[in-house]
Amino acid sequence: MIKGTSDFLDQIVKTHRCPEHGPKLVVAWHAGENSYVIRCGEGHFPEEVTREMTPIEEQKAGIRPAHRLMLELLPKTDLATGAVLSPELVQGLIKYADKYGLDPYRGHVVLMYGKPYITLDGYLYHANKSRVDYRLGSRPLTQDERTTYIIGEKDHAWICQLTMDDEKRCFTGLGIVTLEEMEARSKKDTTKLSSPVVAAHPWQLAQKRAEWQAHRRAFPIGETEETKEE
Repeated sequence: MIKGTSDFLDQIVKTHRCPEHGPKLVVAWHAGENSYVIRCGEGHFPEEVTREMTPIEEQKAGIRPAHRLMLELLPKTDLATGAVLSPELVQGLIKYADKYGLDPYRGHVVLMYGKPYITLDGYLYHANKSRVDYRLGSRPLTQDERTTYIIGEKDHAWICQLTMDDEKRCFTGLGIVTLEEMEARSKKDTTKLSSPVVAAHPWQLAQKRAEWQAHRRAFPIGETEETKEE
């Protein structure tokens, strides 16, 4: 029987499988052991579990064809709505990424509300390709800054500053995650959160949003002067 804290076991069941019954592991409370344990979907408590191979590992082992691996690395749904992407939309996303020298297989672009969206990874890649030296720093807003920007008491807010040319140029990004976002309920099941990851790590998302905005302003991709300050 595999015992531990709920958080520790949650990480295990995401990447491991039962040697006898496959990827059907859950974390359950065992009253007799007075502990959380890993339980197989078939009802027994395995003494050991096996790590599942990643798609890339399966491809290297000859289990998964390379072309199938490449398709699986592409976005499958709209990041905002959850709608499944049609083959035409996926192909359009590939062309959009190629136009700006980005890689859709590495998460550089996704679809949000039906429109292409360049991720922070995409902007970091683009900035690295530019060969421009720059410095990046991000931190939570001070209380005075929170008052200035009218940030809610339970909202998370970070600011990022990207400087280049010996700090002669500075680009600022602001990232906010509101209490409303953290507490939003799923439209399909109101007993569940709409975004569990946002609720669990709001400060990380706020920091990421701030860094994304700073990179977008410093290293614009396919934008006109009118859209750079949006």
